[in-house]
Amino acid sequence: MRKRLLIVDDHADFRAMLRNYLNQNESNLEIFEASTGEMGIAKASFVKPDIILMDISLPQANGLEATIQIKEENPQCHIIILTMFDVAVFKKAAEKLKTTEFIGKSEVYDRLLPAIKKCLEDTKIKNP
Repeated sequence: MRKRLLIVDDHADFRAMLRNYLNQNESNLEIFEASTGEMGIAKASFVKPDIILMDISLPQANGLEATIQIKEENPQCHIIILTMFDVAVFKKAAEKLKTTEFIGKSEVYDRLLPAIKKCLEDTKIKNP
């Protein structure tokens, strides 16, 4: 069964790049997209993704606010923060929200696939 992944980022080019990269490297994912924090919250409620790739800087609710609301409804969802703001204060906030990983956008090609594989393994353990 394919796992569901939601990309929440306000840059269409970045979402398209992620979608292409993931389609080439991880065939077991059904990928959805949202361009604002509010849209991410709504789509997560409807789609029930296993993994969310969440930007921090978003219109209509930033990524950390969206994470709080999504985790309230779906605490098992893995949230990977992808951001240009690789700042300690954001990392600490993300850790407090129990996000799975915090990745700078400049590190996507090095760190994203291992983080997703870790999430998929964890999902298999919880839902055999």
